Amino acid sequence: MIIKEEFEDVNSFEEFTYEHAIILFDFYADWCEPCKMLDEILATLEKELPLSVVICKIDIDKNPALQKHFAIMSVPTLMIYKAGKQEWRMPGFELVQDLKKRIETFLI
Repeated sequence: MIIKEEFEDVNSFEEFTYEHAIILFDFYADWCEPCKMLDEILATLEKELPLSVVICKIDIDKNPALQKHFAIMSVPTLMIYKAGKQEWRMPGFELVQDLKKRIETFLI
């Protein structure tokens, strides 16, 4: 499932990380061309992952507190959270199959 989310603050973000087993966060901006390319990858990935994995898109321009908190200097930036804990982070993006394999390592 892909959702777009705006968080009031870092606390609401942290609460969200405990509500889902595994979350792939995509920090993006509407003006970012690589972010638009990543949208296609995420749409494909969504179809291949179990329902327990949530893909959450966060617009850095609408969530400046999170951008500052995580020191996001470039978009897209991807993060994987499992049980409320950040397990992985990467600026940029990976191909569908590489990203799928990476997420699957956290399903075990």
